[in-house]
Amino acid sequence: MKYIKSFIEKNSDTFKLFLRINRLIFLFTTLIYLLLLIINQFWSETFKEFLNINAIFILLLISGLLLILPVLREKEKVNKKSKLECADILLFLIIGTICSILIWIEIKEFGIISYIISFIGGVITFVLPILLIYN
Repeated sequence: MKYIKSFIEKNSDTFKLFLRINRLIFLFTTLIYLLLLIINQFWSETFKEFLNINAIFILLLISGLLLILPVLREKEKVNKKSKLECADILLFLIIGTICSILIWIEIKEFGIISYIISFIGGVITFVLPILLIYN
C-alpha cells in the first residue's frame, strides 16, 4: 500500500488528468447510453445489428467505478452531510417519472399491475437518492 501511495504522490498531476478525462468519458458514455437505450425502447430494430449497447454499458460501468474509487477513499467527503435543494428534488422527480414511464412501456401487457409496478419503480427511483443524501 505504501508503494501505491508514493506512486500516486509522485504522479499526482498525471493522476488528476486521468481522473478529469475519466469524468468526461463517464458523462459522455452515460448520455450516449441513455439516448441509445431510449431509441432502442421505441424502435427496437434500428441499430441492433450494427451496435451492441451492452459494450457501451460495460464501458460506463468501468468508468463509473474509476470515478467513484478516489471519492470512497476520502472519508471526509463521504461522511459530510449534504443539504437537499429544491433543484435536486425536481431532478429526482423527473428521473423517477422517466423511470416509471420506461418500466410501464416494458410491461404494459400485464394490464393494471403494470401501472402499480411502474409507480413503485418510480417512487423507489425518487426516494432512494434522497435517502442516500441523508445517509
